[in-house]
Amino acid sequence: MRSISIIAAAVAFWTIAAAPVAVVETAAAVAPADRMQETICRRDKETGSLVKSRKTCHTRAQWAYIDDTNQAFSRDLVDTTRTKPGGN
Repeated sequence: MRSISIIAAAVAFWTIAAAPVAVVETAAAVAPADRMQETICRRDKETGSLVKSRKTCHTRAQWAYIDDTNQAFSRDLVDTTRTKPGGN
């Protein structure tokens, strides 16, 4: 009898836990016509914390601009701090 109540509780839990997933799937099914205007969310971990994170949402076009800018900054930083050969 006890195992039946545990199984019933587990089924009820998974039924409730699965309900928000169905809502997310239906929201994702209604995608914008232009893929560059689709909103993408990323989760970044806070420095010095194992659990704390920050969620940031932008469109695909904005993420492309942010990624390109960060990559250019990193490339410039490496190029300017590299030791130049042949110097006295």
